[in-house]
Parts: sequence; C-alpha cells; structure tokens
Amino acid sequence: MKSFVCGGIWAGPESGELPPSRISISGERIVDISPSADIHSHLFVMPGFVDAHCHFCWSGLESLYLDLSGTASATDLLDLVSSEIDSEGTGRILRGFGFDCGNWNNPLFPSLAELDRATGSRPVFFRRVCCHEAIVNSAMLDMLPSECPGADYSTGIIREGVIFDFESLFPPEPHILDQACSMATELAFSSGVTAVCTFEPLITAAVLLNNSSALRMSICLFGKDAGFPGETPRCLEGMIPGIDGLKFFLDGSLGASTAAVSESYADGTVTKPLLSDEQVLRSLELADSLGLMPVYHAIGGKALAQIDRVSHYFHKKHDRGDPVTVRIEHAEELIADWPGRWDPSVHSFVMQPNFVNRWQMKGGLYEGKLGKERALALNPFSLVADAGFSLGFGSDSMPFGPLRGLSGATDHPLNKFGIDTAQALNAYTIEAAAICGFQDLTENLTAGRVADMTVLSADPFHTSWDEIEVIATIIGGETVYGPETFLEEI
Repeated sequence: MKSFVCGGIWAGPESGELPPSRISISGERIVDISPSADIHSHLFVMPGFVDAHCHFCWSGLESLYLDLSGTASATDLLDLVSSEIDSEGTGRILRGFGFDCGNWNNPLFPSLAELDRATGSRPVFFRRVCCHEAIVNSAMLDMLPSECPGADYSTGIIREGVIFDFESLFPPEPHILDQACSMATELAFSSGVTAVCTFEPLITAAVLLNNSSALRMSICLFGKDAGFPGETPRCLEGMIPGIDGLKFFLDGSLGASTAAVSESYADGTVTKPLLSDEQVLRSLELADSLGLMPVYHAIGGKALAQIDRVSHYFHKKHDRGDPVTVRIEHAEELIADWPGRWDPSVHSFVMQPNFVNRWQMKGGLYEGKLGKERALALNPFSLVADAGFSLGFGSDSMPFGPLRGLSGATDHPLNKFGIDTAQALNAYTIEAAAICGFQDLTENLTAGRVADMTVLSADPFHTSWDEIEVIATIIGGETVYGPETFLEEI
C-alpha cells in the first residue's frame, strides 16, 4: 500500500472540495481518503487532467522542429531560418512551426523569392501557429503533387488543403516519430495530463496504436483517412478497433481568415463552410457505418449552423432510440447560432480556453479579425455549461498543457461567458473523460476509483493559475511525473 498527504482536494463535481487528507492507494485504485486536521501541506489534488483535443505526436514533433514562435516579423523569420538551414534534426525537409504573423507589426509573409534566398535548394515547410496556413519554398513546391489543393505556387503560401496531408505525403523518418512520441509523453506527464484524445493522420496513428506508455489515449483519424468523400480503403479495416472517431473540417481558422464566420471579416473577407450539406450528411453516415464518433471542426457561425442543421436532419431521418453523439470542436462563434437546434442528448462540445488568453483579450488577434464586439463574444463557455451540454476542454496543442489555458475560462473578457473554477476543472477532467470515452475516469475521487490524479503546488480556488505548477502526476497508482519518493510505502 502507498499513500501521500495533501492540503486540499477537488474530488469532482459531486463531491466538491475536501479538507487536508491522506490518500491511500493499493494497486491501481484509491482505497481511502482520510481527512485529518494534523496535516499541513500546500499540495492540492484533483482528478488527472484529460486533454480532450490535442495533436499528440505533433506536440512531440514541435520539440524537434524549428520553433518560429518567437519571431516578430518576416525578417526575423528569414534570419532564423537562414541560421538553421543546415540543421539535420528534422530530416531531409526543414520543418518549422508556430510563427504568428497576427502579432507582427507588419503581418505580411515573406515573399517566395525572399524565402528561396534564405533556404536555397533545401525544401522547407513552415506552419503558422493555427496549422491552417503554411509557407514553403520553391524546392518544396517542386515536390508537391501537381495542382495541390490550397497551394499558391506564385507565393508559396498554403491555406488548408495539403497542409493536413503533409505528414502522409512526406512522413517524418521513423526515428524522428519514435523520438517525438517519447517527448510528447513526457510533456503530457509533466503537464499533469493522464489521458488524451488526439487527432492524427494514419502514419502517426499507427505509431500510437503500438504505444506502450501509461498515458491513456483515444485516437481519432481525419475523415480523408477513411476515404471521405470516396470509398473507405481496405487498409483501414485492421486499425478500426483501435480508433474512436473521425474528424471532419467544416471551416478553417480565424488567424488564417478561413473560419466560416457569420458575417464578413473586418477587412471584408467573406467565407463559407468547406463542405456542402450533402457532404456533411454523408460524413455522418460514414462515421456511423464504421462505428466511430463523428467529430466536427467548426469555429465560425456558418459552420456551426451547418452541423446543427444537418445533424438534426440526420437524426430525424434515422429516428432511432439511441442517437449518434456528435462532437463539436472549438465552437468559438457559437453565439451566432444559439440556441439553434442544439440538443444535449446529441451534441457535446470540446472548446479551447487557451485560445481566449492567447488571442481574444483586448487588442488581440481576434479583435483585429472581427472587431471588438464580435471578438468579445467568442468562446461562450457558460452558454454550453448552463444549458446542460457536455463541455470538455482541450489544448489543441497550442500550446499543450491545461494550466496554460484555464484562466481563459475563468477570466473570460466577457464576464457572462466565463465559468467558475469548479466548472473549469470539471471540463478538463471528469467531463472531458466522459466525452472521450474514458469511463474509468468519469467518477469523482473516492475509495475504489482508479488512482489517476494530478497534484498541484497550490489550491486553484485561492491561487491564480499562473502561480500554480504541477508537482506530480499519478496514473494507475504509479508516479509517472514528480519525485520518485512522492508515494510513501505504508
């Protein structure tokens, strides 16, 4: 038997906060939680974080690829790339990520000629932070399939399209993938995350299906990997038992001005959903036929109205007692289609609080894209929670780690759309586990429950998020992050 003491516990929505206690564990389960006035500890315990929307392998690859997040201009980016052009850590192609031109004084990308001068004959592929936009040089353009979707061959800019096929077309070398998986696992444990729902292309999904780490994992493929909108490839049949969902994109991102927002962007750009209603209906039927949960990336009001409308028609058409659960990812402009036909028995929402404190605050990217009033109304967490829908949180790996985003939920720039600390913790633990299918993790912390826990340095009910750190992560009664002696033998 093992145990440890803590100064407080948030056990879950049904139990709330508990006083200083000793938690005893036998095997992989909690056997006792004993309150004691004699315990003096600053540590705070909660169910393990569940990241309900991440790109797990990508989180590891970021540790290996060229980090462009610190660049402040196109010139900065070119200077950094020039200094790293001979580095070998990313394989044949120099791959980079994370630049955010929305924070540059001049948001213009470098020209294709400028990028060619900085990179020479080595092919390069650099994703914008939102992953819905990228820049490549001429050497990379020459390697792309002809008439590649989304690629502008005159500028080297790619929007949507081939960005999401890139790892399949140009797989990272096997040793790089293995290293990325190990680094992503370490990142998850150090972030207090005990389970993830990750969205992966076929090549990385195959790697993760053989993953033997303690991290609990739910894997979703992209719709195109199931042949959508064509026939499902036979090679997928053997993987289906290990897959939980299929993800379909109804729009892009706000940063790339490709999200299908309800009105035009501030610069007059008008967008529409990427799929027709008929295609969305076919995607629902495809996921249902494969026994996988349909998952929809929908940020803008037009995209949200579309999946609301089509999923309602789908359930009416098939009219059966057990409705297909439809997961909605992001739902940032949900206010534009509220209350709509949304149904708590059909729809669940996974949202990203880290988007709030990264881009939605005063003077941020979203304000520049949509104007102040529309930007403030994005990410209305309280609408979802108060209406009785399942609300889970995920990081989208931008960046990975719950503590980096929770202040966006509790300190929303529009007070009426924020939620309290208990609701935020629930969305990143119990409710996220339920949405992702981790049934063992949907119970409150109590005797008999699986011992997956996150140990924080302070009580988040009385301490600001930016002052809190993860001290230990426990999965199945074993310390996967933190001091080796954290759990005492008794």
